[in-house]
Amino acid sequence: MKLRSRFILITGLSVIVVLAAVAYFALRIPYDQVVIVRMAKFGEAIPDSERVIHDQASVQAFTYAVRYADKQPGQVDIADPNYRFTLGKKDYYLWVSEQYRTGTLMKLPDSGTIYRIGESRARELLKIIQQAMGGAE
Repeated sequence: MKLRSRFILITGLSVIVVLAAVAYFALRIPYDQVVIVRMAKFGEAIPDSERVIHDQASVQAFTYAVRYADKQPGQVDIADPNYRFTLGKKDYYLWVSEQYRTGTLMKLPDSGTIYRIGESRARELLKIIQQAMGGAE
């Protein structure tokens, strides 16, 4: 009976360690800032529109938007992006505005694939951007 109890204890502890590791990697925020730029068109930023955000909750919102965006099938031909943002060393185009319920994300340099951002995350990103840019966007 003692051997069985040890087996159950070791198995239970192993499961806890694995779950903790999964939670750590799923919830961690490896960046300390997000850089946002308002775009005139693909590849052309609006002058003096760059904003650097260090607020951890805002960085987390952008990180989770990228991490949990849904890849959309097929190749795309899409309007010019509203924004470009940078997390770490990776750049993204972002389409969010008051007129759209969801957001769209493009991971650069892959300009042929888009990712859908859910409605609540898109609203949160837009609110952060509006605050950073100093008004309604």
